[in-house]
Amino acid sequence: FNFVGKLLGPRGNSLKRLQEETGAKMSILGKGSMRDKAKEEELRKSGEAKYAHLSDELHVLIEVFAPPGEAYSRMSHALEEIKKFLVPDYNDEIRQEQLRELSYLNGSEDSGRGRGIRGRGIRIAPTTPSRGRGGAIPPPPPPGRGVLTPRGATVTRGALPVPPVARGVPTPRARGAPAVPGYRAPPPPAHEAYEEY
Repeated sequence: FNFVGKLLGPRGNSLKRLQEETGAKMSILGKGSMRDKAKEEELRKSGEAKYAHLSDELHVLIEVFAPPGEAYSRMSHALEEIKKFLVPDYNDEIRQEQLRELSYLNGSEDSGRGRGIRGRGIRIAPTTPSRGRGGAIPPPPPPGRGVLTPRGATVTRGALPVPPVARGVPTPRARGAPAVPGYRAPPPPAHEAYEEY
């Protein structure tokens, strides 16, 4: 039973999800673990130590890097989850879910026997403008979390970037009339002691 396809899933998503869920690193090793059989045979014959696993039976290497107690717990969880993928049933729930995910990833809207799959993944707009729709290229999406911004650029959260302001030039006010020179807003009311409430 070659479990590689079932364990990897569509675009490798099943294995990625399994690794994230269990906190363990999983590698598919052994004979039949590579897509290109000719390349696998060439590497196996090369005798390099890092390709020695290609002479072994097909297997999954599970690695956990954590303090001992947590490592045993993660390893146990990973073993329990991976056993589900090693059952040679071609029509089980895992396979059915992978087929639904694959049809969704390929853009088939009529998957799931008449009902669409909701809330799975994100839909990305095409990068080239479609004909007859104005021909304007949509603006790039805003940077997400963890995206680096260039030095000196203002970082905004959901607002349009503010242009730089020259010194000595009055800035436009967001609300109300322009500021009066020398005027200071009154301080917010200060509450007395906690016991008064």
